[in-house]
Amino acid sequence: METDGQRVYSVLTTNEVGEKMMSEINQISEVFLLSKSDATVILISFHWNSFKASDRLGDDKEKLLLELGLVKVFSSSQENKSVPSFADQENLVSTPFCPHKFSETCWISHLNNLLEEGKAENNKEEERVLCPNPDCVASVGPDTIEKLKEPAVKMMYERYVLRSFVEANKEWIKWCPAPGCEYAIERHEDMLEDDDESSLDFGVVCLCGHTFCWCCKLESHRPLTCKDASVWFSSTLDTLKSNAWLVENTKRCPRCNTHVQRADEPVLRMITCFCSCHFCWRCFRSAKEHNGKWNCVEVSVEPSMRQEVEDSRYLRLWEACHEEFEKSKSDLKAIEENGIPTLVENFSFNNGDVDAVMEATLLMVQCRLALKWSCAYEYLITMHQSAKTQFVNHLRGEATKTLLRHKATQEALMNQALTSGDFSCFEVKLSASTTTTGNYFHEFVKTLESGFPGT
Repeated sequence: METDGQRVYSVLTTNEVGEKMMSEINQISEVFLLSKSDATVILISFHWNSFKASDRLGDDKEKLLLELGLVKVFSSSQENKSVPSFADQENLVSTPFCPHKFSETCWISHLNNLLEEGKAENNKEEERVLCPNPDCVASVGPDTIEKLKEPAVKMMYERYVLRSFVEANKEWIKWCPAPGCEYAIERHEDMLEDDDESSLDFGVVCLCGHTFCWCCKLESHRPLTCKDASVWFSSTLDTLKSNAWLVENTKRCPRCNTHVQRADEPVLRMITCFCSCHFCWRCFRSAKEHNGKWNCVEVSVEPSMRQEVEDSRYLRLWEACHEEFEKSKSDLKAIEENGIPTLVENFSFNNGDVDAVMEATLLMVQCRLALKWSCAYEYLITMHQSAKTQFVNHLRGEATKTLLRHKATQEALMNQALTSGDFSCFEVKLSASTTTTGNYFHEFVKTLESGFPGT
């Protein structure tokens, strides 16, 4: 979502996250004349805080390397005498800093135990991977891992290093929480408003189609707060569904006001409550009052069930908006998997055009989500400021019209470009529509969050 034409987050591939990580590694390596392997171990030990690592290296580099097990502390004669029991075996591997050589099988077991079970990641006192010898403090870095032949072990170590980088920088980068997704989200801190988490526009829409709130990782829920969204999912939505079922399947007894469910027979007109009240399902009168005539008019809304009826209406509104939201996610997936490859292969579709289409389509997903949660906002505000519900409904209607105009613009520009074969102005015009629509929805949500003072 755009705010004044600017994105406040980026979706990164695993490789792009790795490039950011390597940039920090290279900087430490070049400034302090260290191997990239040693720089990696140092940054992991300092939770990827390059400032602290630089301070320690600047104060006493040799002392720090010794503390972290990155100094060779044995002689050649010690190395030759270190593991006589393995003298007849090949492919033994040790760290560059100690004489303890182990077979590939031992290394795999050691690394599996540390990395797959997350012990090295969860132990905040010692995040380094150490030599398998329990009495050794030599660090295991990428240079040691490269000596192993098993690709799966190398990949596991690479994931461990990447996870530690993301975890250490979780204030500005997070993995998408969708199962199986390998995208990460980078937050642009300099574009947030006074460190206000809510200014991360409508949460996040990952390229996998998953949407989530940056703060709580629930589905993105602005204009609701994280607390209200949690309550909505945990109890309010269930209440709406229960009341909608009551409206559909029950009537209140005119005598005791208890909910009474009609039997399966649709022709049955007279219902008997457990309080012995006998009444007509359609008009609530007794059989005597009907006097043998059954042409009564059904009471559409019972005064005693107005809240249940209202809850049922909001549930239908929520579900309708949710359906539109899911459709927008399907459209995004279809464009990414089929539409974009076809356009690139068969037309003069460049990277700028691809980005413009993806941004425009991602925006539709975010806007549909904002419209959906505005329904929840409207329901919650009725409990305290019912007079404002009509205005919320009006704002949502205008926002919906704006979104539909954006969608129509994208379709018209695409059809025009495909027909003429001229994509020269496609990116500029579509990006302008995306910016305008994004800004409109930004103001729409901010208005709801502020309670629209002055109205």
